[in-house]
Amino acid sequence: MRFDGFDAFAESPVFNNIIKKEASKLNIAFVCFYGSRNYNLETDKSDYDFFIIYYPVFENFFTHNFTRFSVIEKDYDYFITPFHEYFRHAMNGNIKFIEPLICGTFKSGIKDSERFFETLKLTEKIKNFILINFEKNFDAVLGIIKNKKINVEKDNYTSNTLKYKDLYGYDIKEAINSLRLSYLLENYIKTGEFSFIVKRNYVYEEFENYMNEINAGNISKKHYLDIINKKIKDLEDLRQVSISKEESVKSQLIAAKREIENDIMNICKTEACFEIEKNV
Repeated sequence: MRFDGFDAFAESPVFNNIIKKEASKLNIAFVCFYGSRNYNLETDKSDYDFFIIYYPVFENFFTHNFTRFSVIEKDYDYFITPFHEYFRHAMNGNIKFIEPLICGTFKSGIKDSERFFETLKLTEKIKNFILINFEKNFDAVLGIIKNKKINVEKDNYTSNTLKYKDLYGYDIKEAINSLRLSYLLENYIKTGEFSFIVKRNYVYEEFENYMNEINAGNISKKHYLDIINKKIKDLEDLRQVSISKEESVKSQLIAAKREIENDIMNICKTEACFEIEKNV
């Protein structure tokens, strides 16, 4: 359990006030951080991104009446996510949800530290499951890469990236992230490991060159599209590798999924999950 790069914020009055406010309404299981600080790519302009995961009322499993929302501020963004849904997203290959699990950027439970250690043991099982979930991870991450490429190609800016239109002529944030994910996915399929840390990591040497050239304005939109299209083709050539790797662990994957789902349900049958959520 660590939160390197997030330490100052995790100890700040701003963060603690957020947690205090949400803990008055929800039974918080844990908080985990994602984003540029996990990659060692943060700058003085980087904000803080985190999930607040809570234990839902058990009856909600049947009524599907969960609290879930996002808050976007100048210096931080956070998502409120039910306990079981967070893990479901991670097990379905959603890289944003996988990242804190693999990087270990957690902050402990707020109301029940003993329950948190049960949850922490569960996260270890889920991490092991994720690492052998080759097909799901491949399809999910490649889908994100393609979506980011389309956003660049079709000039689908957001309010946060519109500034790049005049400066660079295209959305360099989406471009850089699509390239970073393509190298992450390639390395995962070849080695079975998710390597998030970018700087001083040989896996990302070529990517860092592209990133620096993009930031310097030396790579045009057309040039970027040529690069990412080639990376996507190279990745699609690895699809059969991901299928073969999963075939060798298929029974292990099925058994692990069943055990994890059972553990999640058991944790959510405890008194921690029977607390009444306010304002639901």
